[in-house]
Amino acid sequence: MIDLHLHTTYSDGADSLIDVLKKAESLKLEYISITDHDTCAGYKELEKLDITKYYTGKIIKGIEIKCAYKKRLIEILGYKIDTKKINDFMDEFHKTKSKEILQKKYFDMLYETCLKMGLIMSKKENIEFNPKTDWASIKIYNEIKSHEENKQKVPEDFWSEFNIFSKKYCGDINNPLYIDKSQDYLTLEDAIKLVKDAGGLVFLPHIFIYKWAEDNKRLLDDLVNQYDIDGVEVMHSSFSQDQIDYLLDYTKKNHFYRSGGSDYHGKNKVGIEMAVGKGNLKIDSSLIKDWV
Repeated sequence: MIDLHLHTTYSDGADSLIDVLKKAESLKLEYISITDHDTCAGYKELEKLDITKYYTGKIIKGIEIKCAYKKRLIEILGYKIDTKKINDFMDEFHKTKSKEILQKKYFDMLYETCLKMGLIMSKKENIEFNPKTDWASIKIYNEIKSHEENKQKVPEDFWSEFNIFSKKYCGDINNPLYIDKSQDYLTLEDAIKLVKDAGGLVFLPHIFIYKWAEDNKRLLDDLVNQYDIDGVEVMHSSFSQDQIDYLLDYTKKNHFYRSGGSDYHGKNKVGIEMAVGKGNLKIDSSLIKDWV
């Protein structure tokens, strides 16, 4: 089995890099990729390690980049990249748009919006939030759910899982929780160029998670027709079997590379386990034989 979509504490994962390697080894994964958000910092640590002490499989260098597309935020995955080139660029880019600055801004905006919506919230100063390490949307979502009274004030799917809150509500231009982050991130075009300039391949991950899209299949068509895309993540923890089958057929007909991954975040995404996702992912290495 393989897992090419993993997050560590270098972005919003709960597990350290070494813990991820150990878990991958215990599962006997043939290939993995550390795809932290907007950073390849984990690969700096890897260069200092005797990796075989923790993991004996193969590591495909990767990253997940959040980028702006028509006032929305989507992600791309970059594989087989020069991580130093990516890190050099990201270090420069984030001098004025650091995680700390952005997360503090988003936290304040989301908090005030929740109050306007009539949601019960603790006093802001009583919420433990460190913008250097925490993610505003996760912290606010957990705060909302810590008050059982709020359950009656939000739609049922809002309460069900963080991805719904993040992608559907915070990502919906017409929703009061929407935050226009498009000016704070690379454009999709620039993100693709960054990966290509670093010698990498560009994949579209979890295409069906964007709840704001009227038609996710049309969104996929639009993206591959407008941009230089190499492949598609055809297996993901959020996908139904019908969605997986659709993407397998789509990539075969249109000659795209394929990837797959759990989108593992440890305890920060409860119910999603490495390699198997929500229990039955089990991605075979044959999926990536034509590009690895």
